Parts: sequence; C-alpha cells; structure tokens
Amino acid sequence: MKRSISLLLLVGMLASMLAACGGGQQAQPTATPQPATQATAAPAPTAAPAPTTAAPAQVIKIATQSPLSGGQAALGTGIKNGAELAVRQLAGPLEALGFKVELVPFDDQAKPEVGSANAKNIVSDQDILCLVGHLNSGVALASLPDYKNARLPMISPANTNPNITEGGYEVAFRVVGRDDVQGAVAEKFAREELKVKSVYIIHDTTAYGQGVAEFFRQSAIANGLQVLGFEGTEEKSDFSAILTPILAANPDLIFFGGIYDQAGPLFRQARDRGITAQFMGPDGLEAEDLVKLAGDAVDKMYYTTVAAPVSQFPDAAKYAQDYQAAYGSPAPAFSAQAYDAAGICLTAIADAAKAAGGKPTREQVLAAVKGLKSYKGITGTYTFSAKGDPNPATYFVLQVNAANWNDNKLVTRLEIAPPGEAATGGAAEFDLAALAAQLGPVASRLGTVKIATQGPLSGGQAALGTGMKNAVELAVEQLNAQLAPLGVKFEVVPFDDQAKPEVGSANAKNIVSDQDILCVVGHLNSGVALASLPDYKNARLPMVSPANTNPNITEGGYEVAFRVVGRDDVQGSVAEKFAREELKVKSVYIIHDTTAYGQGVAEFFRKAAEANGLQVLGFEGTEEKSDFSAILTPILAANPDLIFFGGIYDQAGPLFRQARDRGITAQFMGPDGLDSDELVKLAGNAVDKMFYTSVAAPVSQFPKAAKYATDYQAAYGEGAPPFSAQAFDAANICAAGILSAAITAGGKPTRAQVLEAIRNLPPFPGITGTFKFNAKGDPTSATYFVLRVNAADWNKNELISRLEIAPPQ
Repeated sequence: MKRSISLLLLVGMLASMLAACGGGQQAQPTATPQPATQATAAPAPTAAPAPTTAAPAQVIKIATQSPLSGGQAALGTGIKNGAELAVRQLAGPLEALGFKVELVPFDDQAKPEVGSANAKNIVSDQDILCLVGHLNSGVALASLPDYKNARLPMISPANTNPNITEGGYEVAFRVVGRDDVQGAVAEKFAREELKVKSVYIIHDTTAYGQGVAEFFRQSAIANGLQVLGFEGTEEKSDFSAILTPILAANPDLIFFGGIYDQAGPLFRQARDRGITAQFMGPDGLEAEDLVKLAGDAVDKMYYTTVAAPVSQFPDAAKYAQDYQAAYGSPAPAFSAQAYDAAGICLTAIADAAKAAGGKPTREQVLAAVKGLKSYKGITGTYTFSAKGDPNPATYFVLQVNAANWNDNKLVTRLEIAPPGEAATGGAAEFDLAALAAQLGPVASRLGTVKIATQGPLSGGQAALGTGMKNAVELAVEQLNAQLAPLGVKFEVVPFDDQAKPEVGSANAKNIVSDQDILCVVGHLNSGVALASLPDYKNARLPMVSPANTNPNITEGGYEVAFRVVGRDDVQGSVAEKFAREELKVKSVYIIHDTTAYGQGVAEFFRKAAEANGLQVLGFEGTEEKSDFSAILTPILAANPDLIFFGGIYDQAGPLFRQARDRGITAQFMGPDGLDSDELVKLAGNAVDKMFYTSVAAPVSQFPKAAKYATDYQAAYGEGAPPFSAQAFDAANICAAGILSAAITAGGKPTRAQVLEAIRNLPPFPGITGTFKFNAKGDPTSATYFVLRVNAADWNKNELISRLEIAPPQ
C-alpha cells in the first residue's frame, strides 16, 4: 500500500480538531492597569472597610527578565514592553476571577550573574506565578536552577540554546526555535544559495553565540564547507587582533555568532581593513542598531532569525499599532513573541485558578502550561513538546536593507520540528489507526464522495489546467489507497472550463446539481472562477483554488471561496518594486489580455508604478493571439525600458517574440500566468533571462513536495507543472473538510457543513506550505516568487527572491 504525506498531514490536522480545546483564545482587551515596576510598592494605608465593602483583589504577578540597560537594551526593553501590553490586554479572565494582575520587570543587564541574583529575588515573591524571559540564553541558563527549585514556569520569547529545554530543568518553555536547527539552516543557505566555499567563524564566547557558531561549524564540516578559523572574543571595540588572520585567510564568508552590539563594530572594521567576505549571523543581529553601529558595511548581508520583523506575522497587525501607540516606536524583534509568552502565562494561570478554585500554586500553573493543547498567539499557534519546545518552530532568512531596516527582505521562511520530534503543525499527529478509530463509526454511511475540478483541459492553457486535474487525481488515489479498509472512497469529477467564463458558469450549474460533489478544486483563471462562484455560493459549495489570484475571489462576498495562493494586488506591487529597484527601469509600457486576471494584475502594477514615480508610457488591453503589429507600433515609438504583460503564456509568447522581431529592446516582465515552459516554446530566445513573478513557482522550490514530484512523474510521464502541487494541497484541504465534517455530522455531511469545517481548519501542513485561512478565505501568509527564465532549460529557471506576505487588511 502506498503511503502519502497528504494523509499523514490530514490525520494530524483532523485529530487536533477533535481534541478538547485548550486555553489558547485571547481575551478581549481590558482597562489598562498602572505600569508595574521592579520593586513592589508598599500598600498604602487604608481606613477600615465598611461592612459592605468587597474584599481586596488577590494579586498575581508575572515577572520579566531581560536587559533593560546596556548595549542590548533595545531588544530587552521590547520584551518587557511586549509582556506589559499582554498583561494590559489579556488579563480579563483572571480579573473576572477576582485577581489583580501585575507585571514585575527585572533588568538582567545581559549578565548571567545578575540574572541569577534576580532569579533568587523573583522566586522569593510568592505572588509571581510565571516568568517571561530571557533574551540571552546564558542568562537564562544561570537563572533556571532557581526557577526549577521553586517550580516556577519560564516562557522564553528569545532563548535558542538547546540546553534551555534539553537541560532537565522541567520548567522551561519557549516560543522560538533552537540554535542546533538555526545553525544548520544558516549553513545550508550559505552553501547552497550564497555558493560560498570557505568560512571564518567568530563567536562572542556566550552560551548563545558560541552555541549557534558551533552548530554552524558542525554543519559546515559535515557538508564540505571549508572552515578556515573558529575563534571566540569578548572584545567590543578594537577587533584588529582577530581581523588580521581573517584578512590573511581570505574567506568567502564571515559568520559571527553573537549579538548586534558586538557584530556591528566587527563588521564595520572588517570592511575598513579591506576584507571583502560576505557577512552572516543569527538572530542576535536582529536589531536596527546593527546598522547604526556598522553602517553600509552590513548592507545586503544575510542573517537567520527565529523572530523576524513583526510585519511577517499577519495576526500581529493590531499589536504593532498598539505597541507604536504605547511606546512611541515600532515593536522590535522578540517583543511580539514576549506578548505571546505572557499570554501563555496568563492562560495557564487562569486555567490553574479555575481548577484550584482559587489562587493556584506555581506547581499547578506549571502543570497547566504543560497541559495546554495549543495556544493561538499573534506569532503562531503553539504546542509544546514534552521538553518545552514549540512544534513546529519558524526559522527565517532575511537580507539587510541598511537604508531602512523595516524594508529588510524576507528570503525564506521554514517550519521545522525540534530535533527528535515529528512535525505537528501545532496539533498532535496521529497514525492511520487513529484516523480509523475516528472515522470507523461513520465510514459506512459516507458512500462515495465526489470532488470536482474545473480548469482548461483543452485549448492554449491546457498544460496548466491538466496539471491541476492530474494533481487532484493523484491526491485522491493516494487517499483512497489508505482509506480503503474503512470503505471510504473519493471520486474526482473533472470539468473542462476551456479558460472561458461562460463555459465555467455552465459547468458550475452541472456541478451543483450533483449532490455527491462536496467540494471544488479550481479554477486556473480568475475570470472563470468569478463567473462560476455565484452558483457555488447559492449551493453553499466550497471552492478551494490552487491558482486564482484576483482579489475579488475572496473580496467579492461569495463566502465559499478559499485559495492557497497569493493575490494580484500584492503580486503587482512585488513586480513593480522589483522592476524599479532591481532592474532600475525608469519607464514601462503595460499590456494586458482584458481578462479579470490579466487586466487586474496589470492595473495593480500600474497603480504601484504611478505611486512610485515609474513612468507609464501606455496601458492597453488586447484579445489578439497571433498578430500584434498594431500594438507593437506605438511601443516601438515609445521606447520603454520595460514591457509588462498581464496575462497568460499562450498570448505572451507570440507577443514577446514579435516584439524582438520588430527590434524592440525593452526588458520583458509578467506575472504567474507566464509560469509554463510553453512560454519558451512559443517565444524562443526572446524570453531568455526575462523576469516574472509567481505565486506558485517550480515544484522544486517546495522541499516537502519532493515525493509528490516523483509520484507525478511516475504517474504522468512528465514533470509536475506550476499550480499542480497547489492543486494537490487544495484537494487534501477539501478532503480534510469533508472527513472532519462527516465525523461531526455522524455521516455524510452537507455542503454547508463541509464549508464550515474548511473555514475552521487548524493550520493545514501541505506540501507547498502550511495553510490557515482568514475570515475571507485568503491564506494568512502567502508566498510570492521572482524568477528569471532559462530558455535552454525551463527547469533551471533561477529563483531571485521569495517573499512571505500577509493579505491586505
């Protein structure tokens, strides 16, 4: 029996939906209490209460430890502020139980001995039931023995040293990843993406800095990357002694394990000494103070992080506004994680108080933290392993923009389980037997369940449409093979919409008339989907799209539409910014195919261009497919730097080829409708080295899709085209919704029940990403790519940029 990654992912997701709910919901904002201080104020004298006066509220305290002074205060203060905002906004459930919640901040000065001394004061205050901290792993490790002895839970927003959770402290939890993984992620990026052959590694001798540097070194040695040096230094100002051997060694890369306050002067002095190596480091560099200290020396350098800018977390948008309003500056890295860490503390204390019927003990709070099935925060949904690690954790690679730290470019984002753990996606993952136990009682009542597909199976766009249909068939075949013992069977019903709205609409009426069809995977073309959605809406039939990018798919009030890809209002802006900033074009002529998709993305490109001073020399639509002379004549006269085409490859290919034949030298660019090797068959070398954006990209860009790519090749005798892997995920999301709705319904569900189940799915870990839908049906974070065409071999198209962007609010 073939095993499929899709079922394993689906099983875990279903199990989480059926499990009892944990205390992860955030409370509504409450009235803001007075700011807490490190020292607890002595109670003010009060008069004897009147007989009718209520007893004073019992006090519950949450402590923070982080550097509030010294070179690392920028991040440490952000951690304190993030926790403070959480106490202000999320303490409602505890206040309703009659408690007063206070934050007690401690300045650990980034020094282990200070953190240890603070820890003794913290544990002596019996009102402190939970701690948010630290920034520095070395300080946390010095403090944890006291927390352990007092059974005081610590939720860390920033500590990445593996020993935090591997050291047997029993009270340590964290909402970020680990340095054994971060070091390996950094080394792989340096070797595979930066193509470096040699590295000189420096660290700051701390548990954090030396630790991540050591993991980078171990990975480098294992993978053949030459390590020319590995040295530690506590120097903060004059790095001449350590830079001299680096200059002589002439490495391709300097990797620094440590914090920004030390890295900045090191990198600046390295450039002053004439060292040309690329720079790289871990999340300790995640502060704009790095640029203040290093200047242009760090422009375009790469760093890894377990935190990333708050803008990378769609659910943190309100938090970012609240932080700015409260503290007069943007929220720094790790502050949003501190907000979530404090939220976990508050939730666990409230759960423990309810169970205890009064003020809980630290031991009871610790048990409540361990018992949280999941916590939905603003930076992720957290499930802790038995050791206290989040499963999975998020790792980022970013590139510095020295001119504006807030414009640092996200290069990649990875979700990785802690070592020795299976990825859960925030939910317990069960095996096939667990699924059988859940489905067994209702499987016999399901019968045959149909999933329809709509896409162009004939005509000029059949290459992509057929790929989508094939992917759904592959997903269903693999699901059926594994569900056969239960008697559950899915059936694919493909419809050819011919890339024509009127055909799609006619098909939709036939689809909704078949009551066994409980979900639709489609369409390729947004215009066809928009013509079909009114029928799907009337029938309450969910559509999960692997390719539709027009904003109106989810903004049009259809209520049944979901998609696993991004949107053209974002894609158009991504394309315009790349054209202006990277290609350095000054003028553009925009052509579109008059469809909802093509005209839409072209319009978003135009709006961004006009807003940013890029000269738009023309904006025209055409339905022409073969002879473009009428439209190319004004383009030749206008002589633009760039031609942007909004549409599909079958029209773009002849247009670009004829443009070159006419002597037009402008660069070409377009959106994901060009993402097919058919473009080169139609345009030849005219499109060699042109750039295009995509919400899909080649299947090789998705590590979890490796088995899918092999299975597709074996089944259909050719490589999986763009959007097919997304269709595979869309089909599995449909199946997840159908099966979970069936379990809830106790038999075959209605379409409305399937719709509701899909809307409420926890994060679904597919092969192209982990998907959680917002209220409108957009993925809460979508991936956008910029690629460059290799006309000799489409499979070797070069990935230029990969961005993770939330949908517009």
